Amino acid sequence: MMKLGPSLVMTPDLGEALTFYREVLGLSLLAQSASQLVFGSGTWALHVFKCEGPAAAQQHGRDASSVISFETESLAEMMVELQARGVEFLHASPARNGLASLSYAAFRAPGGNVHELVQRDQPAN
Repeated sequence: MMKLGPSLVMTPDLGEALTFYREVLGLSLLAQSASQLVFGSGTWALHVFKCEGPAAAQQHGRDASSVISFETESLAEMMVELQARGVEFLHASPARNGLASLSYAAFRAPGGNVHELVQRDQPAN
């Protein structure tokens, strides 16, 4: 049996990635080397590796890709906060994934990567 392991991101500029993931997204930096950054939150880890070139251009949601999602309690508020920090969203307003019972909004990250903010539906009383 397998379980999910740490998430990995490849980007050509670790300095830009350090600022983005630590300062803009607010993740805790756990370790750093010349070729890798490790961020953590609870039991989850994000490893950011240095690579040579940016991700290939793609149309999010149309072309195959891997996406890392970051869960928040208020998607609308977090979108406003991150936009104020210069984050470029691909969705003007949150979209829905009814099967997963959540709302989401995709945004650009360093190196041409795309991530998503997600908010789970609140259970009905």
